[in-house]
Amino acid sequence: MGDGAKARRVYEGAVEYLCRHVEELRPLIAPAVWESAYPVVRDADPADTEWRDAVHALHDAVEAADIPNGLGLPAIMGVGDWPDAPTPRSVGWVCPSSRCARVELRDGAASPAPVCTLGGGPMRLVEG
Repeated sequence: MGDGAKARRVYEGAVEYLCRHVEELRPLIAPAVWESAYPVVRDADPADTEWRDAVHALHDAVEAADIPNGLGLPAIMGVGDWPDAPTPRSVGWVCPSSRCARVELRDGAASPAPVCTLGGGPMRLVEG
């Protein structure tokens, strides 16, 4: 992302999202990342590279905590930087009547089965 006004708005939007949801996001970020990056984001000049790097560190940490799209920064890729494929999750729950497209993926089967909101019955376990 370039250094223009649009890029700055994207970074500021990411920081705004972080500030609005800091109570929910803080526990998801490793203490070492939080303690090194958050003070920079809070106190440094947004025109500095250090500030943007700190925003990226927090974005990456939130994304690593399984929050899709992290803080909302677009992916930056160079040669060889293609993202890894997601970890396959072969156990999940599907709507028992196929009336909706709802699927709940799990790292493992939970007990009891979740209830389908639309169908009202227990969801069907699918193992891959």
